Amino acid sequence: MLLKKYFCCLFLCWVGHLCSGQIGIDIVGTWSYSVSETDITEAGSDFSGTYTSAANQILVNIPHSNNGNFNYDVHIQKQDIDWHTDLDLYVRRTGSGNGAGNGNGNGFVQLGTNYQLVTSTNQFFFKGRKKRQDIPIQYEIRNVSVLMPAKSYETTIIYTVTEL
Repeated sequence: MLLKKYFCCLFLCWVGHLCSGQIGIDIVGTWSYSVSETDITEAGSDFSGTYTSAANQILVNIPHSNNGNFNYDVHIQKQDIDWHTDLDLYVRRTGSGNGAGNGNGNGFVQLGTNYQLVTSTNQFFFKGRKKRQDIPIQYEIRNVSVLMPAKSYETTIIYTVTEL
């Protein structure tokens, strides 16, 4: 059997949205992955391809003009640019980051540590209190298959922060 070369480059872009004049969200980093022919172990066979980014591939910062107490929710969704419908993108938070500035020692981040599927619908991701910086985010792409056309697939991840 002939071994078919298969390349699938995935480029993810992150966009930070400001939701009010005082609170914001900054996203630092991107992720791309190329599937090479060495990932296919047996000619003529499909494989179950799952690819995971570094645990801190993306860093999220929650700045605020106020050094006092404030609570927020972070939501996430994706906007496909050229994405195969069989590909699933998952996200999780792998840490809490750290306080940003004076008086933020008792701030926190909660939830979002289990992988969740990112869809085109805006959905809750995690919540927090006070300024935080360098909150680490990890991604996982599932269902990569040799049956998909060999090409680049791209989607944009949109984070939204809402002050409560």
